[in-house]
Amino acid sequence: DAPSGELMVETPLGRSKLVTVHVYEYQTYDIPETVGTNGAPLSIAVDDQHRVWINQEFHKAFHMLDPAVGVVEQFMIPVFDSPGPFAITLFGDAQTTTSVLGEDVLVDPYGRVWFTQGGQSLYGGVHGNHSRVVCVIPDAPGGPEFRAYNVPGRSNEVVGLAWDPVREWIWFTQASFVEGAALVGFDPEVIPYDNFFDFQSSLDHLAAYPGDPQDPVFHFYMLPNANGWPAHMRFTADGKLWYTNFWGSSIGRLDPITGDVNQYPVPKGIAQNRTGRIVGPGPWEMLVDPHGDIWFNEFFDSTITRFDASRADDPATWQLDANGRNPGMSDWVVPAHDRVDDRIHSIEWGPDGKLWYSIHVPKDSPKPGGALGFITPDFQFMTRFPPLDLVPGDGMPGADGIVVDPVTGDIWVCEFFRDRIGRLREVPQLP
Repeated sequence: DAPSGELMVETPLGRSKLVTVHVYEYQTYDIPETVGTNGAPLSIAVDDQHRVWINQEFHKAFHMLDPAVGVVEQFMIPVFDSPGPFAITLFGDAQTTTSVLGEDVLVDPYGRVWFTQGGQSLYGGVHGNHSRVVCVIPDAPGGPEFRAYNVPGRSNEVVGLAWDPVREWIWFTQASFVEGAALVGFDPEVIPYDNFFDFQSSLDHLAAYPGDPQDPVFHFYMLPNANGWPAHMRFTADGKLWYTNFWGSSIGRLDPITGDVNQYPVPKGIAQNRTGRIVGPGPWEMLVDPHGDIWFNEFFDSTITRFDASRADDPATWQLDANGRNPGMSDWVVPAHDRVDDRIHSIEWGPDGKLWYSIHVPKDSPKPGGALGFITPDFQFMTRFPPLDLVPGDGMPGADGIVVDPVTGDIWVCEFFRDRIGRLREVPQLP
């Protein structure tokens, strides 16, 4: 029951200097399970009313928690008659009405909530499939209103999202091994939305590429590495769009004005799978700091990396040096990391400058199943909290999506395998 505060230690030689002690409490909120909605919370966002929005790995529903109420509310997403537009190979080569990936969610400046419904999940089967970007207007008359933007192509894969503050567009990554890797932007006030599109008619007439005159369109920017699997994105103040290449072992920068793309390789991976094979670093989530530098986590390597954006036009950063390093990158490796089972899933800034991260551990791992931690604002220290297994619950927790409320400082995290979210908050100092 101790609060945060300052502490001195008594020793035979006298008292120590005052040190600051941060004490946190952790609360959990279950996600309701309705037949056919599946679960596995994966990505999370907070709006300016402190409501928490949750996207799931497999889902037909979208969820919201108002902390003032304390109960997770469920909203059914518009669905299609069977067979559905999505495709999956996890349980056989089949089409389904359940989205396979729910990798991202964001709240735009107008309070609209955006999330992805991926179509193929590394799909290599024979069925055509589709992805969607879905908008939720939370406070519409009569309750939340859904608007689905169906993506052109028959084997696309929508993963990450970004809000374009200049054009007021939504951008998404297309990570399809079939359609090719692309960054795609569209104006949601112009592109038509259709919750119940039958997917039998092509939407290719809505796809355009640099130099095409047609409008309205989804603006496709194809990336150099077709199998790079672009994941997450962030805009910088100069209007450039940065992204991670999950399987391409690199990050990249797109200039939407010129269409120019630069890619910056990440040092070779150190993480292993159960057979001992190196699996690659896996650049995944991305952030921008106040100086404009780029931060990203290497999913498999339990590493958080900073790229010095002032060197983006330096050819020396376009390749690895003789030591296998990128001269524009510096790394922070999670304490006591396990090269086989630890996976950094998400990163997020706190209002006090801490860089928070979450660690996912596979369900069949023999080690503790997930944790949180942060890098200190001066970037001198990196801490790792005790494992979430210490919190009561059924099965492996798995810490995935993470977000920090910029006003309250509350840290929200998805417990992937326990179908719930948790809130970590500091216990305030006594007056």
